[in-house]
Amino acid sequence: MSGIFECNEKVTVLDVGIDYMITDKGFIRILQEAANLASSQVGHGIADIERTGTTWVILYWRLKVNKRVGYNDTLTVKTWANFFNKIYSLREFEVYCNGELIAKASSKWVFVDAKSHTIRKITDDIIKIYEPLERRVFDTELNERVKLPTNLNEVYKYTIMKRDLDANHHVNNLCFLDIAIEALPDNIMAEDFNNISIIYKKEMLYKDIISCYYEFKDNEHIIYMYNKEKNILNGVVIFKKE
Repeated sequence: MSGIFECNEKVTVLDVGIDYMITDKGFIRILQEAANLASSQVGHGIADIERTGTTWVILYWRLKVNKRVGYNDTLTVKTWANFFNKIYSLREFEVYCNGELIAKASSKWVFVDAKSHTIRKITDDIIKIYEPLERRVFDTELNERVKLPTNLNEVYKYTIMKRDLDANHHVNNLCFLDIAIEALPDNIMAEDFNNISIIYKKEMLYKDIISCYYEFKDNEHIIYMYNKEKNILNGVVIFKKE
């Protein structure tokens, strides 16, 4: 089908957990790679930033896992763009192993100037080269309007290190999940959840001190990540079993 990009990715040793099965972080790493490959194919990938002066910045990931597979398994990722206005774009994903649908995901991106980090309008020419599809993998929208409840205590603190930075010189989106996992209560393992949402509110930079707060609400384990002054929300990660 026109507009669908497809690629095969191996589950690497970094993608599996203590049971040798793929983790949520492993899934999202593979989805991130597929998203960049899809954009690279139309001239807007990471290697094209210097030429175009623009880049895509992630606003959220939403992942639903139906089945976990193991080390060295080959995953087939199908992904396509879904533009719903001139500011934001959705990118949808289906993940298959041996022809079986094992996961689906949705992501939201904003188009920005690579130097000034200001939002750029998504022009009709850009939309055209992506060949967007009016097809969504989830029936409901992700609620991005989250706010820290006033009665929560800090449960974890983390200082951003050099190793956490990516090509854009801020914290890679996968590190938000790493920090949230560390902030979960000791008796809760991230591998227990097949629904993960990561909402990005503000970039994290080198030496930033991140304060994490935990809430259990409506069968969801929620980690809020703030700066040390507690006046900037950097991100929210939501873990849910079903």
